[in-house]
Amino acid sequence: MSVYVSITGFRPRSGMLRLARFWWHTLRAVRQARTAPGNLRVELRPLAGIYHTLTVWTDEASMRAYVRSGAHRRAMIGFRDLGGGRTLGFPADTDPGWDAAYARWQREAREV
Repeated sequence: MSVYVSITGFRPRSGMLRLARFWWHTLRAVRQARTAPGNLRVELRPLAGIYHTLTVWTDEASMRAYVRSGAHRRAMIGFRDLGGGRTLGFPADTDPGWDAAYARWQREAREV
C-alpha cells in the first residue's frame, strides 16, 4: 500500500493574540484533517518552538482536497501574519513514522 505523507513546521510570531489565533486555526484544521476522506493519521509535535504536523494520506489528491477546503483553507488566509514555516510532502510505500518523516523534513522541507 502506498501513502502520501505531509509534514509541516510552523513558527508563530511573538504576541499572545497571534499565538491564540494560531491555536484556534490549528485545532480547527486538525479536527478537519482527522475526519477528512483519505486521512490515515494526524500527529502534532512541538519541537524547539516549531509546531509540527504530520499527516499520512491514502493519496496526494486526498491531501490536496483537504488543504483547499474548510478550516485549513481559512487558516491559510493571512497565515503569514501569524508566522512562517516549512513544508514537505512525499509519496512513500508505507507510513514512515515520526522519526523518519521528521529527518526528511529537516533535510528537504521548503519555505512557505
